[in-house]
Amino acid sequence: MGNSQNCAKSKGWSGYDEVYDCTGADIARNGYKRKKRRVQIGSGSFKLVYRARWQQPHGSSADVAIQRIRGSGPTGRREEFEQEVKIFHQLGLHPNLLRLLATSIEPSSGDYCLVTEFASKGSLDGILSNFAEEEKTMSLLVQLQVARQICDGMVQLSLHKVVHRDLAARNVLVFSLDPEDHLAVSVKIADYGLSIMASRGYGESRAGSVSTAGSTARPVRWMAPESMRRREYSEMSDVWAFGVTMWEVWTYGEVPYWAITDDAEVGPKVVDGERLAAPSACPPKVYLIMQKCWKEKKTERPSFSQLQKLLQEQYDEAVEVRGQQCVVCMERRAEWALIPCGHKCLCEDCKEGATSRPCPMCRSSATNIYKIY
Repeated sequence: MGNSQNCAKSKGWSGYDEVYDCTGADIARNGYKRKKRRVQIGSGSFKLVYRARWQQPHGSSADVAIQRIRGSGPTGRREEFEQEVKIFHQLGLHPNLLRLLATSIEPSSGDYCLVTEFASKGSLDGILSNFAEEEKTMSLLVQLQVARQICDGMVQLSLHKVVHRDLAARNVLVFSLDPEDHLAVSVKIADYGLSIMASRGYGESRAGSVSTAGSTARPVRWMAPESMRRREYSEMSDVWAFGVTMWEVWTYGEVPYWAITDDAEVGPKVVDGERLAAPSACPPKVYLIMQKCWKEKKTERPSFSQLQKLLQEQYDEAVEVRGQQCVVCMERRAEWALIPCGHKCLCEDCKEGATSRPCPMCRSSATNIYKIY
């Protein structure tokens, strides 16, 4: 089968049993037999992550990540697990959610494994820290584009009633990020599948954070008050974490509440009303969005769909401030507007093929273009 609806049993993945392929290609852990060991690239309280090779039918190969879910098997819940996998795969078709490629069983432990896309550039927190060390500055449009893409992915999760529980820059993977080109941004939310499995009772207790290798961040710094008090998680607790993730983007990866060295002290201060200060060079309207995410009462926080609109407004304003430049080449004057969204954002040269691709500003479909004098 191997289509978007099902994961078909596959052959050729040495060292693992019962490989279920979601794309129609075989998987091979290239070179692992020779090395007699796995190449671990990350870990957490709930998972181990390995790098592998995906062998395409036509002979080429690509890197993938294998996420072994600790303590997940054998549970006698194979059919239930396969149903969950279908949900993961469907969600992963969204451009801002990490794509699930296949599943498998690790033979020595019987643990379930998820095979996903591999992001060679790593996690967003690492990229942000590198920018800070190298004194690279992201344009406002790039920062807003990163925030918008994370928000878009979270809208998709919320539509399917999926609560992430651990949204943070460390759990956002970077596929492309040019600090000066907002059109060269591609980020995807990771670990949403693990979050569902944790809530369903798969694997070991998830007391700590699922994090990438080398990360010392603790989840309490991203947690909403109700999550600290009552272990209550919802779209609104994810919204709180999204506000903190936005703060990470504008501070270039600073640790939230960095002046408080003891994690145990963070929770009481947040519950008592302490909030993250406005990042330097962050527009007041953008910081206001973060503050909306950190309302004490969850009913007063915006939904991800509402945040999507707020971020679009800020993005449009940033484009206006930048001037009437073509948003594709950023050199010539924008003279052409897309219909029906109305965004005047393309120059004479870049208008070609405009109706065959989404609007570069709002990503809605374009049916026509008009020249605005």
